[in-house]
Amino acid sequence: MFRLIIVCLLNTTYATITDCSKGSSLFRVNSLGFWPDPAKKNENSTLSYDYTVPASTTITAGTTTYSISYNFIPLSPSVEDLCTQTTCPIVSGTYNQSTSSPFPDVIGSITIKTEWYDTNENLLLCTLVKTTVS
Repeated sequence: MFRLIIVCLLNTTYATITDCSKGSSLFRVNSLGFWPDPAKKNENSTLSYDYTVPASTTITAGTTTYSISYNFIPLSPSVEDLCTQTTCPIVSGTYNQSTSSPFPDVIGSITIKTEWYDTNENLLLCTLVKTTVS
């Protein structure tokens, strides 16, 4: 029984969630969260963002780019209207929001990069989630 528990613990891979802007985004990421961790196929997973928008900033439009890879194979990125992914206008202050979606019926490694841009293509926010779906 003890061996089975050790094998299960060793095979459990937890998610890593990072600010992938390397300090070049307009918004400052305060914290990120992801659950359940590890992700489960066909179940909702939630990514939470806590970020600060600097003073005298107002964002009324932009884009969100989602880049996903499955088992290290990149899939075609998708681009969405920023204001359908979050509430606009985005003004100075601190925000705490989350987004949920079901993971597909797959097992393996998934990497999700989310980038927010304003209409001048300035990077607002970048997050990178690496997880293994079981």
